[in-house]
Amino acid sequence: MTAGDIRATAERIARDLRPASGPVFLHTSSVALFAAGLLAAARVGRAVACPAHLRPDYLIEIGARDAGILSDEPVTAGPSTVIELVRGAAPSVECKRDIDLLFYTSGVTGTPKLVRKPIAVLDAESAVLESLWGAAAGRVYATVSHQHIYGMLFRLFWPVLSGRISADRAAEYWPRLSGKLTRPATLVSSPAHLTRLPSADVFAGADPGLIFSSGAPLPAAAAQASADLFGSYPIEVLGSTETGGIAWRQQKTPDTAWTPLPSVRVAADGEQRLTVQSPFTGEPDPICTGDNVEFSGETFLLKGRADRIAKIEGKRVSLVRVEEALRTLPSIKDAAAVDLPSRKGALGAVVELTEDGEVLRAAKGSFRFSRDLKRVLIARLEPAERPKHWKFAPIARNAQGKVVQSALRTAFDAPAETFYGRSRVIAQDDGAAEITLDILPTMIWFEGHFPGEPVLAGLAQLHLAVSWAEQVWGWKPASANISRLKFRHVLRPGDHVVLKLVRQTGSGRLSFTYRFDGATASEGVIGGEP
Repeated sequence: MTAGDIRATAERIARDLRPASGPVFLHTSSVALFAAGLLAAARVGRAVACPAHLRPDYLIEIGARDAGILSDEPVTAGPSTVIELVRGAAPSVECKRDIDLLFYTSGVTGTPKLVRKPIAVLDAESAVLESLWGAAAGRVYATVSHQHIYGMLFRLFWPVLSGRISADRAAEYWPRLSGKLTRPATLVSSPAHLTRLPSADVFAGADPGLIFSSGAPLPAAAAQASADLFGSYPIEVLGSTETGGIAWRQQKTPDTAWTPLPSVRVAADGEQRLTVQSPFTGEPDPICTGDNVEFSGETFLLKGRADRIAKIEGKRVSLVRVEEALRTLPSIKDAAAVDLPSRKGALGAVVELTEDGEVLRAAKGSFRFSRDLKRVLIARLEPAERPKHWKFAPIARNAQGKVVQSALRTAFDAPAETFYGRSRVIAQDDGAAEITLDILPTMIWFEGHFPGEPVLAGLAQLHLAVSWAEQVWGWKPASANISRLKFRHVLRPGDHVVLKLVRQTGSGRLSFTYRFDGATASEGVIGGEP
């Protein structure tokens, strides 16, 4: 798509946009069409609201359902206008004034919080990115959405304002970038992808000039794995929707300090929490991030979040402290602590094990293994700080690499083996997951299906697929519509199957495939329009 195409598309969209007090809600899969919608809104002087996704309940929360949405895909909730690219060579679009971009972030409460950013603020931050890394930057490829401020800056504002080509759509899966990441390409990614790198053959010969990561600090092991695979360490950018970019680092050694971005002033308040005063905030006063910090000259180390405190057994427990203690154990690769209201406020831990840790757990069993972990923690943690409930599984994270607390709680609230059988997540990223499932004769689905000849009914397979999607991502299909449903092989007690799930967050569709003995047993799609 050329600049002329985008301008022509913007002119077409602007004809249907009337000046109004409310914002234009804009959500696209295409960066080019987002740019066109942005220009069209600026043409008529309206702010642009940027929904993170198109789930109906979320659109109601942010007031988008009744306002109408511009999108390049059908929207099931409320009125919408589908926009398409217009090929042409229209002149420059005259904008009446600087307009605001509206983002919605969960903050610490989980309720969408409105954050307002003038376009000039993103323009200024893009200029800083160019001053720091422009010399090494090339064609931009990404695994993150441009609907969030990080992806918008790195995939739209910076490349367009500096005259570089940017890939129109994000690559949901690593193989889609195979053969493209050659110098001087720029890869814009996140911990959600960089902690789940593919095998080396997918990127044989890959050598991008720059790799960026943001959303959450990258584990040191993942930074090293990225360097081994791509030939360079990721540049991590610390920031948030409210603050914009704050600081950066290349984590060549564990606990590499963060260096503030130019024109960003950082300090620690009286409680050693990071405060930020910056032209990227859009606010004149300093903003407290809630991060505990330790300064060394101009640089600083992050020391966990100040606001992750839970009341366990009547005592205040730092979830960060619990997680740090777990990560020091040799058998644990990563850990996330969560309070469990459904279990009388008890403390739970979701733990990702190392290969040696998995071997130990398999030999001892999960109960004995978790008991041994608690015994080791006695030396460091008080009784209330030691997790009572354990799950050994990948940690649920969103597209920005942040831990999803609601999804962690869902994992503990799930029924036992009578519902799921003996199952385990063996692969997961933001768009796909694989689960191994040993079908047990004690599962509730065999009651009445059928006496003397039990089978796992098709409806049970559909329900299990949706339930696993909720466990893995804290997400479910947008509707109960079922399509492309095929059953090729009957599943019975004793069968060992692999369930593959693929979600499309934009359309709200969930694709599932059960494979048995190397062949497809059943498959289908749940969600979307009837």
